[in-house]
Amino acid sequence: MKNILSLLLLSALLLFTTATAKPKQVVSIIPVPAKMEIGKGEFKFNSSTKILIDDSGAEFQKLGDLLITAIYNATGLKLAAPSAHGNKSGDNLISIQNDKNISDSEAYSLEINPKKITISASGGAGIFYAIQSLLQLMPVEGKQKNFSVPALSIQDSPRFKWRGMHLDVCRHFFPVEFIKKYIDILAFYKINRFHWHLTDDQGWRIEIKKYPKLTEAGSWRKETAGDGKPYGGFYTQEQIKEVIRYAQERYVTVMPEIEMPGHALAALTAYPELSCTGGSFETGTTWGVFEDVFCAGNNKTFSFLEDVLTEVMNLFPSEYIHIGGDECPKERWKVCPKCQTRIKAENLKDEFHLQSYFIQRIEKFINSKGRKIIGWDEILEGGLAPNAAVMSWRGIDGGIAAAKSNHNVAMSPGTHCYFDHYQGLNGEPKAIGGYTNLEKVYSYEPVPEVLNADEAKYIMGAQANLWTEYIETTDHVEYMLLPRLLALSEVVWSPKSSRNYEDFSSRIMKHYDILQKKNYNFRVPTPLDETGEYLLMNRKPIEFLKPVKESKIFYTLDGTEPTEKSKLYTSPLKISKAALLKARTFLNNGRTSPTVSLLISVVDTTKNGLNYKYYEGNWDKLPDFSALTPVKSGKVYKLSLRDFKPREDGFGLVISGFIKIDKPGEYNFYLNSDDGSKFSIDDKLLIDNDGPHSSRTVSAKTGLAAGKHKVEILFFEGAGSQNLSLEFEGAGVKRMPVPASAFFRN
Repeated sequence: MKNILSLLLLSALLLFTTATAKPKQVVSIIPVPAKMEIGKGEFKFNSSTKILIDDSGAEFQKLGDLLITAIYNATGLKLAAPSAHGNKSGDNLISIQNDKNISDSEAYSLEINPKKITISASGGAGIFYAIQSLLQLMPVEGKQKNFSVPALSIQDSPRFKWRGMHLDVCRHFFPVEFIKKYIDILAFYKINRFHWHLTDDQGWRIEIKKYPKLTEAGSWRKETAGDGKPYGGFYTQEQIKEVIRYAQERYVTVMPEIEMPGHALAALTAYPELSCTGGSFETGTTWGVFEDVFCAGNNKTFSFLEDVLTEVMNLFPSEYIHIGGDECPKERWKVCPKCQTRIKAENLKDEFHLQSYFIQRIEKFINSKGRKIIGWDEILEGGLAPNAAVMSWRGIDGGIAAAKSNHNVAMSPGTHCYFDHYQGLNGEPKAIGGYTNLEKVYSYEPVPEVLNADEAKYIMGAQANLWTEYIETTDHVEYMLLPRLLALSEVVWSPKSSRNYEDFSSRIMKHYDILQKKNYNFRVPTPLDETGEYLLMNRKPIEFLKPVKESKIFYTLDGTEPTEKSKLYTSPLKISKAALLKARTFLNNGRTSPTVSLLISVVDTTKNGLNYKYYEGNWDKLPDFSALTPVKSGKVYKLSLRDFKPREDGFGLVISGFIKIDKPGEYNFYLNSDDGSKFSIDDKLLIDNDGPHSSRTVSAKTGLAAGKHKVEILFFEGAGSQNLSLEFEGAGVKRMPVPASAFFRN
């Protein structure tokens, strides 16, 4: 009896413990701190909370004022001005301390217990970053003059010194107030470099007092892509000083980019004598790369650029000055007498070495002013300037080469760090191409595996780039920036070992609410991460994601666009037959996510599918796969590159099987790929879409009888973006992707 009573008591105790156990607390700080321990209890803010600063310097006092303002803006709670005097051991206190034992100026300590919050750092940057972490712990909902933050202990410091974000203001121009707003969001997520792309073919955006025509003529273009509307704008030197001061207060370094020797059409429009031909020119009205560049054989070119850079360096205190160096055609130099004379006089091998001469000459001038240059990875061609840093954008090879040569590197590969790429596969605003979603950004590792420990020290960090050919408005800039910036911030701040996408995905939920409250036009997450085709194999219900509080999801099953009058999602969908599902997230302020579309197919796993062979190599056209050995082979049920689990670049596929045609007639097939592909049906080549190219669709017609027809698709991916899809139409079928239910292995 005694044992039975003991068991009953133990069972009751376990039941009580289970019923009352609190779920694990999610501390939604982004980027995730280097070291964090959750404590017991919470610190309660109220009108009596005091801020005490143990450093009487102006910098720490300003940071105390900043904290008061930020708390008021976030919660409505107004605290008294910070004091340098008071009882440090008192309760209900925020203590800001100058701790010289913290060696890294950007590192900080944040200790929270029920009585006190202690912020410690050896410099203003560390205090600032601690404040950002503290602000992210505060509630988002409405005004709360009494609120709490969890007790915890944080010891934090950045993994990389270079944590950058770029903005192109040449293709499209953005006002000073927006530049400040852009800097605000960078600083909130501990990004410390703002790369300001100020000159290009389509516009010169910085006032240079010695050369007024640069803004009088070079800042304007007569139209944009044939729209017939004049377009322009520039920043005065006073406005630039204002932006730099604003950024400095938020511990963001503003780095200017002055493009040379290419991307110079706007400058040549103002001063055509600096070209190889003498002009005349007009500021670029279309996108791309233009053959007219600065003349490398003309000494006036270097005098001009030295004058420009002198004014630039007088404005910008940044250690590095970005001099571009990318996409410089050599055609004009090859036939320019002055350039050819320069090549002979300097004993240069060719025009690539002439570019190296150009960059090295500019570097010597910038070095003489106590600064350093950084350029896109083309500056490696023909020999790298002695002290130059490299920004690796054409993949990672440039960064590897520079690091192995003991040059500093900021990694910025187009595969993961180009925020002008699409964030989703459908329903997105027009972009330049590519597909770089949130998870892909988060997966980026800045230090290439091939570097040893000594070489890896030259990787300063990474940054993302936002080119604006197709981004005309500030709302669109914010949309392309957010939430991908949050993933980047964790890549460049947090320890590699601390990064976990599933954990990041749970923490980012609060940040959608923060961004909404701050009135940023972030990309509202779609109800589904998956897009394209969904296979009903085990009849598993389709569950939507709802990461933004108080949002609603509406959906349709007939292919029509979801509206607030469509079906409201309340529980996982049980679908048993083929359908075209479309769904969209609606926020309470009227904003919506892109529409996600899923072609739902019913497949028989014993019959449906395609066979494939996967190869790896570097080709500029489809190889003879029959002469190669595949790395792996297998079967897939749908034509989606993701399902083949390929590497990033340099791979090929042979995909074979049968397509079932329900009704006889003439059919149109559309083969889209990036890079090359071919499509054969019944052993006859129907579509040839071979060669290295961006996303391109080629179509062809053929008559088909009802029944199964043998198909084969060949594909290779060189570098950069990748895509492969097959659509068809005919005999009662509207143009659509070939569904998985139509593919058979035999």
